[in-house]
Parts: sequence; C-alpha cells; structure tokens
Amino acid sequence: MYVCFWQGVFEDYKHPFVVSYIGTSLLTLYLPLAFFKDFLLKLLRGLQGPQNPSVQQDDKHRINLKTLPDHVIELGTKEESNDIMESQKNDGMLSAMQVVAFGFCMAPIWFATEHLTNAALARTSVANTTLLSSTSGLFTLIFSAILGQDSINAVNVVSVVISITGVAMTAFGDTWWPLNESKPITNNNENHVTVGNLLEMLSAMIYGLFSVLLKKFSGEQGEKVDMQKLFGYIGVFTFVALWWLAWPLTAIGIEPKFTFPRSTNLQEIIIINSFIGNFLSDYFWALGVVWTSPLVASLGVSLTIPIAVLEDMIIHGRQYSVIYMIGAAQVFMGFLIANMPNWILEKLKLRV
Repeated sequence: MYVCFWQGVFEDYKHPFVVSYIGTSLLTLYLPLAFFKDFLLKLLRGLQGPQNPSVQQDDKHRINLKTLPDHVIELGTKEESNDIMESQKNDGMLSAMQVVAFGFCMAPIWFATEHLTNAALARTSVANTTLLSSTSGLFTLIFSAILGQDSINAVNVVSVVISITGVAMTAFGDTWWPLNESKPITNNNENHVTVGNLLEMLSAMIYGLFSVLLKKFSGEQGEKVDMQKLFGYIGVFTFVALWWLAWPLTAIGIEPKFTFPRSTNLQEIIIINSFIGNFLSDYFWALGVVWTSPLVASLGVSLTIPIAVLEDMIIHGRQYSVIYMIGAAQVFMGFLIANMPNWILEKLKLRV
C-alpha cells in the first residue's frame, strides 16, 4: 500500500509538507484536461448539427387532443411535468465561478488531510496509521448526520463498528514472513509516536468532513460539479496560496528546514508516487464519494487490507494469523453491509 511506500520515503526525506504540496499541486493538471474535454464535446456537437426535428415532421405527427381519452392526456401531462422537473434539476449545476469558489474553499481542507496523514506516517507506524485512518468512517457518519447529508441508522453504525474492529485486528495480528525475508523494522522515535497518532486521528476527522461536504455540494450523482475542474482548482489554490505554510511549520518545529531530495532517484520516486497516490487515486476516490455515499467511500478505503492480504499470500508467500484473517474478512463485511440496498433496510426495519 502507498502508506508503506511513503513511510520508506520519509526515512530518507523527512519533509511531509513538501510531499503533500507536490502531490496536491499535481491536481492542477486536471484543469487543462477538463477544458479540452469541454472543447471536444462542443466540437462534436457542432459536427452533428441540429438535433431538433423539422416543423413539417411535427405537423405530420400532430394529434388532436380532443380525440384522445382523458387518461392518455393525464399521462402526457405527467411526463411533461417530469421533464420540467428534470430540467430544473440540471439547472441546479454550479456555475463556473461557483465551482472556482467551491474549489478554493475545499483546498485547505483537503491539503490539511494530506499533510496530517504524511506527517503521521513520518512519526508513527503503518499499523497505527492504518487503524486510526479507519476511524474516518465514524467521523463521516457523524458529519453526515450533523450536515443533514445522511441519517444515522443501525446498519451504518454496525458497518462502521465491524470495519474498525476488523482493522484493529489486522493492525495487531501476527504475520509470519518467509525465512529468506526479514520483517521490516521501523525506527520511529517513541516520543513522536503519540504525536503521529494524534495527527492521524485529526486527519481522519477532516477527511470525514471533506467527503461529506463534497457529496453535499456535488449532488446525488455529482451532476452539479465537474469533478475534474473542482480538483484542478484545488490544485491551483494549493500551488499558489499554500506554499508559505512551510515557514511557520518550520518555525514551530513540525517541519524540518527545506532541502531538495538528495538523489535524482528519490525525486523521481516522489513524483511517480504523487501522480499515482494523489492525481489518480484521489480523483477516483472522489468519484466514489459522489456516485455512492461518503460512508461507503470511507469504508472502501480500508478494503486495501484484505486485497493486500491476498496479494502477499499469493505473490510473496507470507502467512497470516487467524486473527489477522478474521479482521480482514470483517473489513470486507463492513463494506458490504454499508452497501445494503434501502429496500433491505426497510424490510429489516433497522432504522433508528
């Protein structure tokens, strides 16, 4: 998983702010992609020509309403009403300036999440980071209820509890490694572990807030916002307006004095992982939020645990304890429960 990768980077380059700044600024690349997409769509529409039928065709197919039964007229009226409601729904799409303002407001929140996670990885273990990041599901559930995005029901609570419990079991479960491969050793200063844990907990809280706000202002299926433009503006705001935060963070001792990565190889690794872990992964995660729900997306992040278990067992030949395997299964089960359809909830009468 990328958290293991970043922790390895921080052993040689302890600059979580720089890594977060680079990764979030890369989101700027979505802007030219979004504008090129708009240009291409307009060009294709122009080549297709007008889509409306001619007046003569309309006249040929005109029907005298007086000859139709009343129930047919009522059905046509309802369909026209539905078309009007659908048109009004589409009119609710945010304007270009509103998307810019929304992106600039969300940029500090998203950057705070990224930086706090990287700062935690530089101070604590991957197990602690994975466990504490899974609590984002709980914070997502709380913020969804506070902001009116979703109601708290028994199914959501059960799914969050099962998922967090499963992550805890995997975090502290025993893992056996092949004889020819030594178990990785972390050199974290014990004095920094508590600080790292607090930073990761705060990151999980802000992560939950961001996902709920993203869903609330993007619409049920993300129809109100072009997600590429939104993330592009988040990248622009981060690149232009947040670079100065390195000074106060360095002054209070949270961030070391800025230096460039010593080797070209390390620079390439940071860029590549930022592209995969931020540019691609964050965008797909955002689509998951708006296409499903913030809670499902938050619990879905923890699915990397059972997937990683299968990968390690098949590719690397590692063996896991029964507790670890049960925990991984619980993570998957919590995700499935959160995806239960509403009609099942109504039958089970689990709403509180």
